[in-house]
Amino acid sequence: MSGRLKTIGEVLNEAVLMLKDYCEKRKEDYNKIALMMVSQILEIDKTEVILNKRLPVGQDKYEKIVNAISKYLQDYPLQYCTNKAFFMGLEFYVDENVLIPRFDTEVLVEVAIEIFKGRKNLYFLDIGTGSGCIAVALCKFLDCNVLAVDISERALEIARKNAELNGVENRILFVRSNLFENIPKNIKFDAILSNPPYISESERFKLEKQVLKEPHIALFSKEDGLWFFKEIANKAKLYLKDGGYIIFEVGFSQAEEVKRILEQNGYENIKSRKDLNNIERCIFAING
Repeated sequence: MSGRLKTIGEVLNEAVLMLKDYCEKRKEDYNKIALMMVSQILEIDKTEVILNKRLPVGQDKYEKIVNAISKYLQDYPLQYCTNKAFFMGLEFYVDENVLIPRFDTEVLVEVAIEIFKGRKNLYFLDIGTGSGCIAVALCKFLDCNVLAVDISERALEIARKNAELNGVENRILFVRSNLFENIPKNIKFDAILSNPPYISESERFKLEKQVLKEPHIALFSKEDGLWFFKEIANKAKLYLKDGGYIIFEVGFSQAEEVKRILEQNGYENIKSRKDLNNIERCIFAING
């Protein structure tokens, strides 16, 4: 394409102008979002964006920034616009085929690290792996291998990409499976972890437009959001070692119900862990 390339500063100013009205309506900081978008798509630190405003931006990168902003203005989450999300300090590729990794889910991984730190040759099952963030983080912080399953083939493609991005592709086996459907019964795991769909259908109308852009199959569950907890808790005992752990992420106000489900299925030493918002976010127990 002929003509002068725009500088980083010009692109940043353009991004701010495009975002201003939309962000003001949402009470968001348009300067912050513009800077984040530009830095992530240019793959440089935010400080470098500020310090290098006179450097040219390639036409392909400029078009990516404009497209990302256009998508954001259609109520897409920022992570889908830049195809980047961060979890446990690690970078992940995300798009509309997978749930966006959240800080809440880090509690689940932190619990696993506390339980298993120092142990060798661990084998975990990650049910509903999505972007692969749980499986990848476990491999980065523990001496383990992971069998990661999901019902969505597209999600598994993204999870494989993220395993490669973080250098743990040789330690995770990705399998398409509806829960335990394609998992051999002779395998025994040290822990089964899951952040299953747990939002009830009745809560759909309460969700923000951006959340509803995420895959509904990864968000919603029948039986008031408890169906997957019941299914997994019931079948997990066949696949857990004696003394193995089941570790769930749960939704707001679901902790007591999930504890009851685990108790009814014979799990022992049932505990919970709160997230940064003081919500019981992780429930874990031992296969007795």
